[in-house]
Amino acid sequence: VGSARNELIVAIIEKTGGFLSTVGSSLIVSDIAKKVRNAKDTDPYQRIMLGISIFDILLSFLFYFLGTWMVPKETGWLWAVGNTPSCSAQGFFFSFGLFGEI
Repeated sequence: VGSARNELIVAIIEKTGGFLSTVGSSLIVSDIAKKVRNAKDTDPYQRIMLGISIFDILLSFLFYFLGTWMVPKETGWLWAVGNTPSCSAQGFFFSFGLFGEI
């Protein structure tokens, strides 16, 4: 019983953190996009933040927010409703996002 409770707590924290990170990075991308449209010039810091934020959106949304939803339901994980192709796609994008931030 304690294990299921801990699994639920971890899942809720991961999904909440992933959602908040996605929203925050989306706001950064939106802010930089407005500056680019208005000024037609960005400094290197803004371009670096834009790249990091785009990769963070991919990583946070596909891995942390969608998390267990994309895992095959046969695994028995909490809230697992996916299938093998969705799990493989999530793994691909996780690797892509992880290597993109290095």
